[in-house]
Amino acid sequence: MAKSRLKKIRRTMGGETTLEGAIDAMGREREEQVLDRIVGFTDEVVVIVRKLQDLVERFACDDYEGLAAMAQELDALESAADDTKEAILDQLALGGVFPIHRADLARLVTSMDSINNLSAGAADRIVMRRFTLPPRMNELLVFLARADVDAVLGLQEVVVALGKDLREAIRLAAQVDKLESRADDYFAELYRDMFEWDTDYKTFHQLKAIIERLESIADRCSQNAELLRHMALEYIENE
Repeated sequence: MAKSRLKKIRRTMGGETTLEGAIDAMGREREEQVLDRIVGFTDEVVVIVRKLQDLVERFACDDYEGLAAMAQELDALESAADDTKEAILDQLALGGVFPIHRADLARLVTSMDSINNLSAGAADRIVMRRFTLPPRMNELLVFLARADVDAVLGLQEVVVALGKDLREAIRLAAQVDKLESRADDYFAELYRDMFEWDTDYKTFHQLKAIIERLESIADRCSQNAELLRHMALEYIENE
């Protein structure tokens, strides 16, 4: 993560020879450490959502071979990411002075973790029992999973920008909302088709659970981007 912001603030505070400057510098350094770890956590979220996309694409092709193993791998990735989340929260719980409030950073990490939970939940329901969708519904399901990946990649850009350029973070956050709208469009069409599809009760509710979780992933990306935008607006004076 860029150090220019920290150096600039050190100069404007009169350097680290004063107590105030030293405290401020320590806070900035700890903030940068935490932000670096959050960027790493976001990378894990991206990997998980990409893995879900792979699983959805194979399901849509009726390629059931290895689907259960992919779902187990995704669960393992989600568990590892959960350990990362807890480590970040533990670091924040140690206290200290943070230019960005610790509560905001903790809220961000916890909210991003819900993307992992939704991904694991969608994967578990996909492999619960086999069924085949009509071609157009398969196509829409894949489009929705790809829109989730685009949304989480957009969120990743905002997280990275938070530690470098708050104004850029604000601009990028607005783009995530547009990506989420595209996912909403796919979800709406798929949801309508689902009610027109002549299928059994169990399949209907299994599909409903899958597409609702897929749509919620994009929603949560948008919500996190909005949280980041508010954080950037609040702390932009520290740029």
